[in-house]
Amino acid sequence: MGPIVALLVCCVFAPLLILAVLFLLIYLFRLSCSLCGVARPSYPAAMGIILVNFVADAIALAILDGLVGLGAQEVGVLPWESWIVARFLDLPVDLAISSGLHAVLMGIKFGKGIEVWFVQRLIQLSIITVIVFIGVIAYLI
Repeated sequence: MGPIVALLVCCVFAPLLILAVLFLLIYLFRLSCSLCGVARPSYPAAMGIILVNFVADAIALAILDGLVGLGAQEVGVLPWESWIVARFLDLPVDLAISSGLHAVLMGIKFGKGIEVWFVQRLIQLSIITVIVFIGVIAYLI
């Protein structure tokens, strides 16, 4: 029974979860574009922008994580602490990359790209906060 469940999870539920998360990210991106007064891209265009943004940010984060990890190793900081520092240092890098990509790929100004990034992150943070709050309430009950 164990291998069948693992096969079911790997072949059915994981791809569906990935598609659901991608759809949610596309929806939030289009919503933040409309809230900022920017023309909403079509779903394929929004998916392309999100995927290009993800790849560019993943490359920048890998480089940043390596540099922070090397510096933290020299100083004697624990790896999980350097991981947190790298994530906080990635925020302005992600802002610059995302805003630039939004400006180039959507034909908007860089300032509007910054606005779209902030609104998108604010919506994502709100969703995460609600999920954590519900989890804490459920745990306390």
